[in-house]
Amino acid sequence: MTEKVLVTGAAGAIGFWLAETLSNQNKEVFIIDRFIHKNRDKYFTNLAKKNNVHLHIADLCNKNDLLEIPCDFDVVYHLAAFNGTQNFYQKPFDVLTNSTLPTINLLEWLAINNQTPRFIYASSSEAYAGAVTHYDAKIPTSEDVHLVIDDPKNIRWSYGGSKLHGELAAFAASSQFNIPVTIIRFHNVYGVRMGLNHIIPDFIARALKGKYELYGHEDTRSFIYVQDAVDATIKVAEAKTFINDIVNIGSDEEVKIYDLAKNILSILNVKQEIKLYDSPKGSVRRRCPDISKLKNEIGQVSTVSLDEGLKKVIDYMKSQG
Repeated sequence: MTEKVLVTGAAGAIGFWLAETLSNQNKEVFIIDRFIHKNRDKYFTNLAKKNNVHLHIADLCNKNDLLEIPCDFDVVYHLAAFNGTQNFYQKPFDVLTNSTLPTINLLEWLAINNQTPRFIYASSSEAYAGAVTHYDAKIPTSEDVHLVIDDPKNIRWSYGGSKLHGELAAFAASSQFNIPVTIIRFHNVYGVRMGLNHIIPDFIARALKGKYELYGHEDTRSFIYVQDAVDATIKVAEAKTFINDIVNIGSDEEVKIYDLAKNILSILNVKQEIKLYDSPKGSVRRRCPDISKLKNEIGQVSTVSLDEGLKKVIDYMKSQG
């Protein structure tokens, strides 16, 4: 019997590649998006045309939109959110509502329909940024780190706080409605077709215009290519090991942001001084996940090196003009 899966946020940076991969595995794939990021491009259009893909245009902030969708799935991958670092500061209320209400409504919809599919919730390393900044959480950081909102006045927490809330909602639904949940904490996923509200495409876009500016040059991050993140996500969903648990998905290779930028310029064959700026307020100085739990279950995580991945992104962005 063909497995039926639901992917929310299926036009998004990770959701699209997840839905594409699942469709290539001959799953019956139902996809939901409201195109908040205006990302209904030719790639998504081709995905939606597949015989085993079923598109529903829906706003998950509105419970009534769910009434039009059949509630009968083996796995639900919930990625719908309003992401993008620039949005955290420019549209914080939109980020908060569009990253919180969909989770509540989706879980309630499953409960009302007496459905208990495997529920995969896409959280983020932003959920524990406060612990790293103020409480010296270990780096690489494991899944049992304390979740801390250090300053609710800092609007950057519009996203991290919503992801923390989503984790609580998922485990509450698991307890009350017997929905088997898994929390996936993504760590700096990058790749083609991601828009510009992320550090790698943002810097590349400016560099291609001859503008060499970098924010947070002293910070460190670890980056995982989107297809590696998607492959790991599917393997996690297939494993019983992570039911009602949390698992980091990312790379354990910590990279200084300045070195990342220099690497990008090297690939572009550009020799220019970079104008350096401090990080936005609230940005964590270091971030690198402990992925030993993931590795113990699925083995190798990253198959695409950072250099290889950056070249893919640069080639894609050049092709888009």
